[in-house]
Amino acid sequence: MIIDCHCHIDFEAFDSDREQVLDRAQQAGIEHLIVPGVSADTWPRIKTACNQYRNLHPCYGLHPYYIDQHTHEDIVLLEEWIIKEKPVAIGECGLDFYLKDLNKEKQIAFFQAQLEIAQKHNLPVVIHSRKATEEIIYALKKFPGLKGMIHSYSGSYEQALQLIDLGFYLSFGGAITYDRATRLREIVRRLPLDSLLIETDAPDQPDLKHHKQRNEPAYIKNVIVTLNDLRNEGTDAICNQTTANCKLLFSL
Repeated sequence: MIIDCHCHIDFEAFDSDREQVLDRAQQAGIEHLIVPGVSADTWPRIKTACNQYRNLHPCYGLHPYYIDQHTHEDIVLLEEWIIKEKPVAIGECGLDFYLKDLNKEKQIAFFQAQLEIAQKHNLPVVIHSRKATEEIIYALKKFPGLKGMIHSYSGSYEQALQLIDLGFYLSFGGAITYDRATRLREIVRRLPLDSLLIETDAPDQPDLKHHKQRNEPAYIKNVIVTLNDLRNEGTDAICNQTTANCKLLFSL
């Protein structure tokens, strides 16, 4: 069995064929999909999708990419949703310092607020991090005991070890299937399997075979094949361990 630990199946890119996409995922052996929220207006549609398909599991959070539209009221609303809806995690939250026009100070404030809610309600966090790994580590050290995952990990090997020590899993997707991603492929080759998760980030971040196409959960098999090419542990072992990791993290 396989778990896609980060998939935006609620996005409008799937509105015309969501049922067929999920059928293909099931045929590919995908047992569960974790569906992260990015803004308050996405939470209701995630709730609807997860109620309709029992193998979908919701997260609710405020993504840094949309920082300009987030308000203080969204933080208050987030905690209300957490209490009422009981998601498997808070997220997608985090920091994006790659996009220079996003307000860093506001990002940090909203990230910290979501970490506080996660710790208060004993929930894991799903973290987005671009060009911000050091700041992420700095923030997480203020919340000992907090668990979670770094989605589509792109930091260094040394930073990865720090995050593992802090109780976090590192998730990898289509990016590792590209030969040019030499640094990332070396990192994922060296990390312990019991610290890894796999994802598609569908409809984004397609693998090499689907370059410039819409990504979808069934394509996670190409990530698994690449992991085995890099690690030579067997696809069954990779599937079993990453699934066990994901079930433990999200209490599935």
